[in-house]
Formats: sequence, structure tokens, C-alpha cells
Amino acid sequence: MRGKIALVVAAAAILGLVLSIPSGAGAKMKINVGSTFGPGAPVYKGQEKFKELVEQRSKGEIEVFIHPLGAMGGERDVFEAMSTGGLEMGAMGSGDISIFFPKYLVFEVPYVLRDYDHFWKFWNGPVGKIVNDVPLKQKGVKTVAIVYRGPRLLTANRPVKTPAEVKGLKLRLPEIKPWMEVWKSLGALPTPVPFQEVYMALKTGVVEAQENPPESIWSLKFYEAQKYIMRTEHIYSACKYQISMKWFNTLNKETQDLIIKAWEDAAKYANEMAVAADKDYTAKLQKEGGMTLIEVDKAAFAKAVEPAMEKLDKELFEPGLLKQVRSIK
Repeated sequence: MRGKIALVVAAAAILGLVLSIPSGAGAKMKINVGSTFGPGAPVYKGQEKFKELVEQRSKGEIEVFIHPLGAMGGERDVFEAMSTGGLEMGAMGSGDISIFFPKYLVFEVPYVLRDYDHFWKFWNGPVGKIVNDVPLKQKGVKTVAIVYRGPRLLTANRPVKTPAEVKGLKLRLPEIKPWMEVWKSLGALPTPVPFQEVYMALKTGVVEAQENPPESIWSLKFYEAQKYIMRTEHIYSACKYQISMKWFNTLNKETQDLIIKAWEDAAKYANEMAVAADKDYTAKLQKEGGMTLIEVDKAAFAKAVEPAMEKLDKELFEPGLLKQVRSIK
């Protein structure tokens, strides 16, 4: 994997994408943000706002380059590049935890976070801080802001209303062991596909279903390959705006403060549009994307996945952490 990262960074450097802080009179600082998210979604608009604020507040002395849709690799690649200092910043999903520290992935597994309020009580509370401190302490990658992405919904080319109807469904999932175990327990056939390859996998029939928040389903045009959208709301997803501390620690205090404040303001901007965007994208997927919305029995799904969750709690998760998340009121 290190060789892959080196190739990604080297290729990007040739194209002028990954640049270290330049020296010399009049040289501008270049900042790169790697992301798998597509244009149009609130998490991407937050990155655009960050670029606007940084370039404005630095009076043009800093330039920000956003690389969406996996242009700099998947979440594993982006996180590893930030860890080594080869990439300054990233907009991540749960890849930092799910890939590198899976025992802490108690916040983004089916039917643990209950709703929008529970989501923010977790991330703004002491348990969320425990989870966010892990990448910083172990890999030198700091989370500076959280953006709400909304509940994940299942899409497929056949309607799914009950857990029993999941059986035999060839479902695209990211390379996240707990997710695969949970869906497998329902009878699905989990198939790992990198995020940037999901569209073609759906179009070509490599998989017949996927699950993501409405913003991703819309912005990546999954509706062109899927007929039904199921309101499973099984996971409430977050985006993390993150910084490579190996790079960040080379900056002076004034520049550090400018960057942190810009990310905080950008996240606030993205979060202000996130809840409305959920409803808007779901409506667009039906009206403009031609998808049929299916209401499911969420209580039945939550009950059906509980045996798998209990197994994961015993065999994988940090002891007591799942209980702490569920007990947040």
C-alpha cells in the first residue's frame, strides 16, 4: 500500500497537485484536499467554502485545490497520505476508523445512532472525542470539523420491505468488516467495491444494490442504475474534515489559526444545508431520478441485525464503547 501511495503522490506532484510549501519571494502556499465525495453535496460545498474563506482571509497568499471523486485515491489512500504528510488535508467518511481502527467503529454500524439529535450528541460529547482522538494519537491526523451527511438508505433493482427480502441481494459495500458481517447475517451477498467504482459496478451488474446517504446517491447518479430506494435509515453518516499534523506543524501560529477557523466556518455552512438537503435529494431521486421510494419496517430491521451486533460487540468492538453510544440520551 505504501508503494501505491507513493505512486499516487508522485503522479499528482507531476501534475502540480500535491505541492509542499514553496519557498522564495512571492511564492504561494498550496493546500490540497483529497476526497471521495462528489460535487453538489453539502460536504463538497463545505470544501468549496473552505477554499473561498482561506484564499480570501490569506489575501491570496494561500491556494486551495479540491480533488473530489477519489482523484487522489480512496479513503485508505487519502488517510495514509495525510499520515505521512504527503497530503495536507482530506474530507473523509468513516474510513479512518473503519479501515485502521475498526474496534472503535461503534458509531457507524446499523441501528446504533438513532436519529439526527443522537448523531450530534455523540459527536459533540465525550464518546465522540474518544473516537476522534484515535487517528490523531496513532497516525497524526486531526479531525477539525464534522459534517452531517444524513441517514444511509438502501437502493436496489427490486423492492425490499422486510429483512427477509434482503436474502440473496448482491450488495455493494465498502471494505468495512462490521458492515459486511451485519448484512451477511440478513442473507445479503456483500461485495466490496471502491466508492469511485460503484456507479459502473451498478451499471454493469457487478452488484445489484448499494447503500449511501441521499446526497451521494444523487450526486453520483446512482439513480441511473437503480429503480428502488428503501428508507432503511440504518446508519447516520458523518464527513470529517481532517488535517495532516506532520504538515500542519510546519506552519506558523497565524496560518494554523486561519486554517482551523476556516474549516469550522465551512463545516457550519455545510451543516446548515445538510438537513434540508436530505429531504431535497430524496425528493429529486423520485421526481427527477425516477426512483420509487419504499417505506420499510425499521424496527424489524433493527431487531434482525441485533444478533450480529452482539457478536461484534463481543469479538471486535472496544469493550463498553457500544453501550456508551447507545446510552446517550
